[in-house]
Amino acid sequence: MNTPDPLNDPRFEQLVSRLRSQEVPTPSADFTARTMARLHGPAARRRKLPAIALRAVAALAGLCNAGLWFIRTPAPMAKSPAPVDILMAAQRPDGGWSADERNPRHRYDTSVTALALLALIQDDPSPLQGPATGAIRAGMAHLLRQQQSDGCFGDNFSGAGFTQYLAGMALQTAARLPGADPAWIAAAARARRHLPSNLQMAKLNANLAHPGSFPIRWADAGGPVAHTAIEMLEK
Repeated sequence: MNTPDPLNDPRFEQLVSRLRSQEVPTPSADFTARTMARLHGPAARRRKLPAIALRAVAALAGLCNAGLWFIRTPAPMAKSPAPVDILMAAQRPDGGWSADERNPRHRYDTSVTALALLALIQDDPSPLQGPATGAIRAGMAHLLRQQQSDGCFGDNFSGAGFTQYLAGMALQTAARLPGADPAWIAAAARARRHLPSNLQMAKLNANLAHPGSFPIRWADAGGPVAHTAIEMLEK
């Protein structure tokens, strides 16, 4: 059975003839302006925004699922306290510094106090006008209380010669400051008579000039305060 060709159907020819006889439509003069206004108007933007938001959410979800979401605001790093702040925070209420906080009568405490004072005094060009003034004065008052009437610091300290040296040097250094307390000057004069021999002084002065050469055992025995003071003196 043959299927008739629809293009040869008389009705198709009539439809084509009718369409060809119609006038060609001509757009109005403002057709383009009206079309663009509809495309970019507020209503069109409202229709587009949800779609854009959905695409953005879908993209973020894809990154998370792929393990690529790594953009985070870094947490601020805690700033390490300055050595001078560590020393001032470690000072005891009596003005001294301890090598062992659990034992306020530790035999290294006078040496550690003297070392802390040397570090604070040399840390500031004007130590008696700076922020550590109170700590220095309190530490000097404590050191003077440890000094005996003859200028010595006793034989009950570990390394009596080293203790006498550090305490004497702290007194000498403080006594030379502008505005030094007269009591410091007098205590320095008393301590000067008991400083170690010239040979020992040369070796100890080398340690003080190059704090990194301090005996490791003594620095460790002096605890965190000694290490902090040595770090300040090295600068």
